[in-house]
Amino acid sequence: MEKRMILAIAMSLAVLIGYQYFFSAPPPPPGVTAGKDNAVAVPPQVTKGGTVPGPVSVAGGLAAKTTAAVRTITVKTPLYSAALATEGGAISSFLLNDYKDAPGGKGKPLDIVGGKNLPPLSLYLDEDRPPLPSPLVFASDAPAEIVLKAGETRSVPLTWESTAGVRMTRVYVFHGDKYEFEASVETKNGSKEPIAVRPGLELGQLYEGELAGDSYSFHGIVVEPGKGGLKRYDLKDISKGKVEKGPARWFAADAKYFAWIILPEREWTVTRAALVGETGIRVAAADTAATLKPGDTVRAGARVFAGPKRTSLLEATGKDLPELIDYGWFAVVAKPLVFLMKASNRVTGNYGIDIILLTILIKILFYPLTQKSMTSMRKMQELGPILKTLKEKYKGDAQRLNQETMNLYKTYKINPLSGCLPMLAQIPVFIALYKGLLVTIELRHAPFFLWVNDLSAPEHLWNFAVAGYTVPIRLLPLLMGVSMFIQQKMTPSAGMEPAQQKMMLFMPIIFTFMFWSFPTGLVIYWLVNNVLAIGQQVMYNRKMEAAKAVAS
Repeated sequence: MEKRMILAIAMSLAVLIGYQYFFSAPPPPPGVTAGKDNAVAVPPQVTKGGTVPGPVSVAGGLAAKTTAAVRTITVKTPLYSAALATEGGAISSFLLNDYKDAPGGKGKPLDIVGGKNLPPLSLYLDEDRPPLPSPLVFASDAPAEIVLKAGETRSVPLTWESTAGVRMTRVYVFHGDKYEFEASVETKNGSKEPIAVRPGLELGQLYEGELAGDSYSFHGIVVEPGKGGLKRYDLKDISKGKVEKGPARWFAADAKYFAWIILPEREWTVTRAALVGETGIRVAAADTAATLKPGDTVRAGARVFAGPKRTSLLEATGKDLPELIDYGWFAVVAKPLVFLMKASNRVTGNYGIDIILLTILIKILFYPLTQKSMTSMRKMQELGPILKTLKEKYKGDAQRLNQETMNLYKTYKINPLSGCLPMLAQIPVFIALYKGLLVTIELRHAPFFLWVNDLSAPEHLWNFAVAGYTVPIRLLPLLMGVSMFIQQKMTPSAGMEPAQQKMMLFMPIIFTFMFWSFPTGLVIYWLVNNVLAIGQQVMYNRKMEAAKAVAS
């Protein structure tokens, strides 16, 4: 890889990483709430089961007819184990059987709820009049544990009734062979007075641990308004009150690899969104408000997806849900590359090998452009002495120097940009692959060989303690830095200013530190690309030397 290519990609990386670093959502300070026009703070309420953020009960509201027992109902399927709390009727735990919290055999099923004090799928109670207690404690005749096999379906009804006869029924319908389930709420006015209700759901998520992802990937609220594409709101946007009230075909609490997605039976309206603490979010959406006369009933329901962001699973749930996987600026390039990598894995069974094969394929596709760039760089190197003479001759006349330089290029039929432009064409491919490898869940905890057991995380060989700090030692980033140094020694430096040449001396060190915390899959790509570039440069140099020997 030529030095100009390295400089170009370095600048692109700086823009890419700098943009994501400075414009991604840092953890907001405690107590920050969303703007008053479209979001409100959600104060915590101390309940029997602990602290549960949510709307506070209003005095003079409806009271429960009977006191129901606070208990947990566990639903187990081949894919997950979900725990329903009768207090609030929310899901308090959602363990994914096929996704562990650590690589290797020691990991336990990952809980994508994120935090015990911020359960997802609470009822939207803000506009019910008279107000309901919060949280509602439902009654249910479901057993403490329900086990579903693949292909089986089971409903879990939860009911609550007021002393006046207002009855609310919440029903979950689980399936044994998919991450999608249904959630509905039905309100029947059995009282003698009209009541106002607006059925809906409030989705909560705590972004801590793995769900917090990294500074290079999105996590926050996503809304599909039905036109104009997805709207993404990170924690910074939410803290500034940028979440818009409006229609939602579906909305989600999105993380790097996992998501909670609510797909209403008909279009709902996003009513509010807010931060909870420093790393939690809540977003509520509801159906049309209704006034129920005595004897009237209203119902609203939604499908819910809770699980991994695999393209096939998202496609099966909704045609536009794969757009949740954020491939970045060059998605049109990233998607085919990821597709090829997954297709290769059906044969190899090792994503590390698939990344190497994909790197080789990309190198082959760009081989002609690279050769053209090498030829241009060599011609520029041959003109080096003449260019030096011109600079000395016209060092006081920049305009004349530029004119004579261009005449020299024209005489020798050299385009000074031809050595750089072909390489610039590769930058979108690199950025696309960078983003694709970063967000592809198949790389999560995917082993490569020996100690490399997670292609989505930085490699970890061993730790080195120095001055009270623990420094992780990683072999692949070091090898990548060495390969960059070798490239520099092999690549012509004609046409570069002294300042550029000095900068190039630091590039291997800068890139080594930059890649030190990158996922191993990205490091493998860059290392293999460097090795292939070195091989191509060796072959080209031998070819030119042989041609020179024949000519002499």
